[in-house]
Amino acid sequence: MANLNSDHNLLDKPAYPPETAGRLMINKIPTAQPDNTIKKIEEILLKEVKKFETINYIYLTHKNGKLAGVISIKDILRQPKSTLASEVMIKDLIIAHPYTDQERLASLALKNSIKAVPVVNQEGILLGVVPSDTILRIAYEEADEDIFRLGGIEKFKRSKNLNDTMKLSFITLLKHRLPWLLIGLLGGLLAAQIIGFFEKTLEENLILATFIPLIVYMGGATLAQTQAFLIRDLAINPNLKFSKYFIKQLTVILLIGLIASLIIFLFGFIFFNNLIIVEILTVALFAAIASSILTGLIIPYIFYSCKMDPANASGPIATIIQDILGVTLYFLIAFWLI
Repeated sequence: MANLNSDHNLLDKPAYPPETAGRLMINKIPTAQPDNTIKKIEEILLKEVKKFETINYIYLTHKNGKLAGVISIKDILRQPKSTLASEVMIKDLIIAHPYTDQERLASLALKNSIKAVPVVNQEGILLGVVPSDTILRIAYEEADEDIFRLGGIEKFKRSKNLNDTMKLSFITLLKHRLPWLLIGLLGGLLAAQIIGFFEKTLEENLILATFIPLIVYMGGATLAQTQAFLIRDLAINPNLKFSKYFIKQLTVILLIGLIASLIIFLFGFIFFNNLIIVEILTVALFAAIASSILTGLIIPYIFYSCKMDPANASGPIATIIQDILGVTLYFLIAFWLI
């Protein structure tokens, strides 16, 4: 006989940490057993539908509560009434554990195009489900948070006024925006001082100044790309093997550096008479791009290893470090080659 109800075989939800699947899950969901027929499931589902918080899927569990499979409501309606649930259920499941971070949870759901993610313990026993509306809210909040962080804005407390800056005080807006900008100001002053150390080199070869934006931009752009991939990949796969990942990303970055340097060399060879300047631009561009492995990969991973959000290593702070690195490498190379 089907036993389909809101709390069948589900454990009470203990106090899990904030922003984890255990804290976000609900347990008023439809469950059944694999040997139930589609007809029986339909009958009880219609009878008990008001008790459920979500009905995107029917979760099939064994008598000990272990999750065996799921059937979508769409598939329930398509199957013959006499069909056993075990014959049509999906067995290759996308699941989360109670301590799965909410960002990875949303990534799992969106990547696999599922409306809800079942939460199971180490024994595979169904504890609850994180529903679609929660997943969409998480995805929105995480994207919002990353946008703020990339802009150097401290994280706002979650509130209904999150996006309405007109309802925030001037002090609050300053507090969230000014700190990173002040750090950026100090970084800019330091970069200016570094350029000042090479004043004589710059005076004798004024054309070098025209290419400072190019060197700085290429290093910063490679940094941004590398960080974006790392932060996303860590969210999707917390057990990422960093040594292999590092080698792969380093190889790609070095190839980008070689291609960009070859292009700038050919450009300079055609349009400039001074081959020394061309050599400086070629080597400096490669060095600036290669240095982004530090700011775009190593620093964020150190943050992650220290249980800190790797996205905190992005935005203005990383850009400042990369800009200083790019300018320093550019003028050191110019000083050595001239």
